[in-house]
Amino acid sequence: MMIVMKSGPGAIARVGEGLRLSAAMIGYDWLPVIVFIGEGVECLREGAFDGSEMVDYLKAASDLAGIHALSGSLEARGIFPDDLDETIEVNPLDIDGLASMMAECDSVVTY
Repeated sequence: MMIVMKSGPGAIARVGEGLRLSAAMIGYDWLPVIVFIGEGVECLREGAFDGSEMVDYLKAASDLAGIHALSGSLEARGIFPDDLDETIEVNPLDIDGLASMMAECDSVVTY
């Protein structure tokens, strides 16, 4: 399953739903593919969720399943590697890579 996060930090309830789904899947040893696109890449900035449990969900997802971000979305928002939360390992992904990963997934959910 692929979880596509397109909502930004301002939609914390929606982002939280996606991150909690990823945590539940990881808990059952079913590793999701987690991709941040569009406004969702803003969630990966340093300090995007300071003081929120979302930081812990992001770190766990990064450590256990991996976090991907669409490189075009990062570039469009002027986000550079130094802008990203250093505790979260983010793997940039181009549109062809996203399409390839998506084709391998049985289902895709978007938050």
